[in-house]
Amino acid sequence: MDIAAELEEAILSDEGASVSAIQPKESASSKSYGVWLRFERYFPEFIKRVTAGLRAKLATGGQHYFNVLMEPNWMKCFPHVLYPGRKSVYLFDAWPVHHEMISQFVQTHHLSFVFVSSSQAAARLKDMSESSIFSWVPEGVDPNKYRHSQYAAKDIDVLELGRKYDIYHDHIVKALEDDGRVHLYEKTKGKLIFPTGEDLIDGLARTKISICVPSNITHPDRAGDIETMTVRYLQSMVSKCLVVGHAPQEMVELFGYNPVVEIDMEKPAQQIRDILDNFADYIPLIEKNYTETLAHHTWNNRWQQMHAIMQSAD
Repeated sequence: MDIAAELEEAILSDEGASVSAIQPKESASSKSYGVWLRFERYFPEFIKRVTAGLRAKLATGGQHYFNVLMEPNWMKCFPHVLYPGRKSVYLFDAWPVHHEMISQFVQTHHLSFVFVSSSQAAARLKDMSESSIFSWVPEGVDPNKYRHSQYAAKDIDVLELGRKYDIYHDHIVKALEDDGRVHLYEKTKGKLIFPTGEDLIDGLARTKISICVPSNITHPDRAGDIETMTVRYLQSMVSKCLVVGHAPQEMVELFGYNPVVEIDMEKPAQQIRDILDNFADYIPLIEKNYTETLAHHTWNNRWQQMHAIMQSAD
């Protein structure tokens, strides 16, 4: 939710945003939302009439409501999705299992714009609904939320944050242990490496190598074949970590080069050792990624992209 909050802050800091912020206290309760869903399922024609009546009664002078959703959690959109005027969302984690539900919700409630963090998901949703309202806007980062230690002071050699690429992890864990390297990863399932947001920021700042692999490799049951850049890559880059793993193709296109040191699965342990032994050789790439991220991959950049798309439709 901290990541969603970063985008919301970027939107609210733009005085020319021309969208209305939806505060949590204004959203529907889970109970009222559940009642509405049951009515919508069993009495669709009645709901259409009620919705039309609400829109006529709750005229809002053409306001534009904008929601940031970490997943298709539509409760956050109620009751504002029933109002007249424009309604738009930015949607993280639009995995294939949710596509039918997303398409149906968008059509039922006449959303104006839907921004999706994955290029493949945006393209498929556009094809499914035959609608041009879906647009790809990649994830971003707020650099002001993060920091970086001097290279000589970085005392975490390798960090595997969140989901592990198990096959790769099994290859490197013993080698790093034998070398006496500081290697942090989730040793007990569900137990966070960094319990708080501040711990995470501090840990990234102290890290030399951040392992980043897209979810279609680590969690194919959830992501299917959708390969997308997540905020973890960008968080690592603004913390001046060297990113080792796999760069999604959309990320290579965004950066104009491959900012990731691709894993060599033929000799993964030797590769990670060589990188650590020659870490200074990678500092130019780290600095390039840092500069590129600050210039082009912040949440302010992403919001300006969305704002331009919405204005072009006026």
